Formats: sequence, structure tokens, C-alpha cells
Amino acid sequence: MKTLSGGRSVLFGLMFALLVFGGSTHAQSDELYTILWAGDTFVGDAAQEILASDGYDWPFDFVNVLLNDAYVDADYSIANAEGPITTQTEQYDPNQRWSYNAQPAYAQALADAGIDAVSLSNNHALDRGPEGLADTISYLSTAGVQTFGAGMNAAEAEAPFLIETPHGVIAVVALGNNWGPTRIATNDADHAGTIALSEESITRGYELAQAAGADWVVAYVHWGSNYTGISDGQRRAAALFAAAGYDLVIGHGPHVVQHVEIIEGMPVVYSLGNFVFTTPGRFTNDYPGLGLIAASRLNADGFHTLVFQCILTDNDLVNFQPRACATSLSERLYPALHPDVEVEYGYGVLRW
Repeated sequence: MKTLSGGRSVLFGLMFALLVFGGSTHAQSDELYTILWAGDTFVGDAAQEILASDGYDWPFDFVNVLLNDAYVDADYSIANAEGPITTQTEQYDPNQRWSYNAQPAYAQALADAGIDAVSLSNNHALDRGPEGLADTISYLSTAGVQTFGAGMNAAEAEAPFLIETPHGVIAVVALGNNWGPTRIATNDADHAGTIALSEESITRGYELAQAAGADWVVAYVHWGSNYTGISDGQRRAAALFAAAGYDLVIGHGPHVVQHVEIIEGMPVVYSLGNFVFTTPGRFTNDYPGLGLIAASRLNADGFHTLVFQCILTDNDLVNFQPRACATSLSERLYPALHPDVEVEYGYGVLRW
């Protein structure tokens, strides 16, 4: 579908409306619009030698099937892209423990995998400084992948990402932990970076979405601590999102799956875990190398269903090619996410 931030053509949107809605541009109330949400994504680092020989599409070989799943039937796909896409190798912050950059071919691989847009609101957005961020946005734009959540100043970084659907406009607000003053975007002297998660930014994100004409507002947030459970900070922020009026929160950042809650009618997926992420990882028995792909379903009444797909992400087991979990594993994981998640046809389904 067409996005207000760019994307597919107006002509395609009109043709879709004529074909699906019988000549009317108004959707039937039960017509679904589905957005697929993937977690932390990066292609490089430990897999670089294999990428050089087998190409940047190679890590996506098995998850391509999941992204194009007929049951999920996604209209749009979004991931969190960690690590700048640039040929620059100089580390921006010499004190940063983990610092990455991916090669330009990765941008096209994301597009080829079916990813329509990526959030850049994460702790690795400025691993190669403002120039690396600018390169990232440029390479992704050339590949046809939309970007949001980081920019060359605060106005660019905080702008909600808008998706036009048959049921109105969805605004996606991208926020993340406070990574320190050198990584937070400001309008003073056009300082590049991301927007820090706070009560003020949560409220402002919702207000900006409303001002942009949003009918539905989703937070896509990079928070929490790596390879562990839900933090008190995540829970406090989740309550603030609900109080501000958000319809859905999709979280990423910890690299492992975390539980799902419903707060005042607003679902919170605290962490999807990794998607395609080619670093060694630090998984444990308590927090294993599993990820989720989540599909949110919207009709005229709003978001009402999440469909989860379990993926194996531990590179010691999958050798940088994530894939679907075995049925027995999936059927144990899904009910553990939330008491109301039901197992249907091998998927976890949450309705509210």
C-alpha cells in the first residue's frame, strides 16, 4: 500500500481500492490491513566472510518464507535496522563496546526480503557518526526502503512514520533509550541522532501523530537491557504509552523474546528478539536464541489481533540463517507469552 512518507504509488492504491472494494475507496469494516513487525536486524560482523562468498540475501533464505506467509498475508513489513549501512569504518564513539557497520549491499537485501521500512531508532544508529547515518538513509532510500526514527536533527528524527490504510492512517512513533547526549538528535546546530524515550517524548510523539492526521498510533520502541527480562523502566514506559492514548506498542532491543501484556486495552509486545542478526549473541537457558515475527491486524474498529511466528535466531544453531521454530517449541512458547495467546495452525494468536 501507499505510504504518506513515500513508498508505493497513488495509482497502485487507487487500483487496489477499485479491485478490493468494488469501486469504492471505503473499506468494508471487516477488511483486514496487516503490518508485519520484525525485531533487531543486522547483516555483517561475524558473518562477513560468508556474506562475501554467498551474498547478502543468503541470511534471509529461510525467513523469506515467513515474511511472505499466506496465512499472515501482510500488507506492509517493518524491521529495526541496527548498525549503519556505510563503507566508513572509523568508530564514532571510541568508548563504545560494540560498534558495527554493514556494507551497502545489505540495503538491497532488506528490500529483496520484502522489508518496506526500517526504524533507525536504536543505540547503533550513530556507530559511524552523522555521516554514517546519512549514508544509511541514502542507501536504503535507493533500495526503496523507507526509514524513520533517526535523522540529521530532532525534527527529522521525531517525525512519525505514516502508513495509509483502507481504515485510516497509522502513525508509527519510534523512540529508544537515552544513549547519551552525543547520540540524541537536537535542532540546535542540526545535531544528528535519535529521540530519547521519556514521558515528554511519548506524549509529543502521540501529539505529532495526531497533528499529522493519524487515526491509529503505534510505538515501535528500542528499550530494555540485552539478553534479560522486562525491566522496571520498560513497564513504566508502557504505562505512559497507554495513558497517552497509543493503540499498540511493539518493542525490540533486548535480542531475546519478552512477554506480552495488555495495559488498559493496549497490547505491549515488550521484545520481539532478533530477526536476522549476524553477531555471536549471548543467549542462555533462561533467555534462549528465539525471536518473534508479529503481525498486527487492523479493521475499521482498530487493531484487534496479533499473530506471532517463532524463529530460531541463535547463530550457533542456525549459522546466520534464522528459520521457523519446530512446532513443538512454538506451541510451548506462544502460551507463555500471554495467557490469552491461543495456538492456531502453528501460530500464536492474541485477540483483544
